Amino acid sequence: MSGLRPPAPGTDGWPRVRCRRVEGPPVVAVRVALPGGSRAETVPGTALVCGRALVEGSRSRGWRQVFREAEDRGVELDGLAGYEGIGLAIDCLASELDRALGWAAELALEPALAPDRIGWLAERAAAELAALADQPAALTGWAFLEQLYDPNPRGRPLQGSIQSLERVGSDECREFHESSLARGPMRRRVESLFGAAVERGEAPSPPMPAGTGERRRTVAVGRVDQAHLVAGHLTVGRDHPDLPALELLSVILGAGAGLSGRIPERVRELDGLAYVAGAEAAAGAGLEPGRLEVYLATSPGRLARAERAVREELVRLLDDGPSEEEVRSARDYLLASEPFRFETARQWSDLLAQAELFGMPLDDMAWRRARWQLLDRTAVAAAARRHVRVGELRFTLGLPAEGAGAI
Repeated sequence: MSGLRPPAPGTDGWPRVRCRRVEGPPVVAVRVALPGGSRAETVPGTALVCGRALVEGSRSRGWRQVFREAEDRGVELDGLAGYEGIGLAIDCLASELDRALGWAAELALEPALAPDRIGWLAERAAAELAALADQPAALTGWAFLEQLYDPNPRGRPLQGSIQSLERVGSDECREFHESSLARGPMRRRVESLFGAAVERGEAPSPPMPAGTGERRRTVAVGRVDQAHLVAGHLTVGRDHPDLPALELLSVILGAGAGLSGRIPERVRELDGLAYVAGAEAAAGAGLEPGRLEVYLATSPGRLARAERAVREELVRLLDDGPSEEEVRSARDYLLASEPFRFETARQWSDLLAQAELFGMPLDDMAWRRARWQLLDRTAVAAAARRHVRVGELRFTLGLPAEGAGAI
């Protein structure tokens, strides 16, 4: 079934179920999305643990039974968690559709959230954090997000912190899950799809992104002879009318294929100042603003020159605007890439779930393509001038331990 378009959230016409028949193997992908995610949590890490716990058994079946039955039938189960929502994914053969829908209702509405499984998931999340802390790029990226978004939850890892994960227990997850069921249009969706009544509720609004106020910050990332630079500032959210232009601009700057784009070509290919370079104009755009984000990996001795090259390239973009060829190539790249997002049942189910969460026709390829096709060089240049502010750039430098604070 296709052609469903979401009106404003909360209206009687809001579709409770989104379906799509996809050509290909006889498989089914079911997604249940509950709004909220880490932007609605009180204890950092609760959304991640709770989302993953949705497939760890129900009130009527323990986790061993759930996974044993899924394995016997070739069914894949995954608990999902993100910044804007939590949920679950079930992928199976078409012959198992009825069973998959029953399992989706059972696990989404009556998860076990058993203390031992919650504890295990929290420990696993803490181990993930510890492993990521050994990666210089991850440490630099975390510091940059905090620099831009603090005190908004977008400014911290989805896992929270090792200390906050120690506070995530079964009670916290159960309260978070019940609140997620009750938020916004999900209340009537649950009632119509699964036959259960829940109390109406709204997701709490997280603090607005303010940032730490630092123009520059440095973090120690180990003793390897390697430096990382992330530069940028906040731009626009997913529903902003300039987002399509900034998506084109992202490709022009360096988010396209290979080493193409102004930042990689200038910093890496022309000046030889970095071995990894890329840029986006609205990275992570969602319910909160996305960000202009330039990333470089280089040596400490080349960091200052690389930073200067980034500034110069952004100034040149604003002064001269993108060329007709750059806009055409960026549009062609996005239009050619788009069909690959609409191939499988899994991809369609993910898009349908996102369309529900954001109240936008993100599953409509024609709508998505038209947003880019209507843009010309003038429109992209105007969006760049509105949303790329070189004087407001924030810089996060990840330096070897002995060099932290030296630049």
